[in-house]
Amino acid sequence: MTGEHVFDFARSAFLFNQALLEIIHHLKYSDRVSLARPLGDFLRECLHREAFTGDLVIPVPLHRSRERQRGFNQAELIAARLGRPMSTHLVRRRKNTPSQTGLTRNQRIRNLAAAFEVRGEVKGSVIVVDDVYTTGSTVNELARALKRAGAQRVEVLTVARVATDLYRTADAVAAAETPNSQ
Repeated sequence: MTGEHVFDFARSAFLFNQALLEIIHHLKYSDRVSLARPLGDFLRECLHREAFTGDLVIPVPLHRSRERQRGFNQAELIAARLGRPMSTHLVRRRKNTPSQTGLTRNQRIRNLAAAFEVRGEVKGSVIVVDDVYTTGSTVNELARALKRAGAQRVEVLTVARVATDLYRTADAVAAAETPNSQ
């Protein structure tokens, strides 16, 4: 796995499980935005417990059409609880990527190629926030764009991480993401 990721550091508050699947799906697809508050609080605890150095929090952006459809960006709602400066306009998702559900790692990488655009210069360390880390393809592509824009260090903080061996099963992939989840 060495050299596989562009980001420097990644931590998740929890290992992905059925309970988190239900909570995250209620947040994203049942308009239960109040669930972002406790998820963000768990992330804040993880942020203080681990070796994060980033001064600026960047939630993984949704494509504008997906955010318009959903009415919010779940990563942004969760990141708002971290108590650090946050930028929601520095990065935009310029590609409306199809769902990553059922895609292999290589297919996910191709799906996300050049998906993000950084609109401005980035300095120092940043913390990228998302809900679920499956293969790391999304945060890796975002880290690539941030480093091209000048970030010295990109750290990743997610609510849940899908276990690598669990990811290899088709059921886990289907559970981790549903259509329109990214």
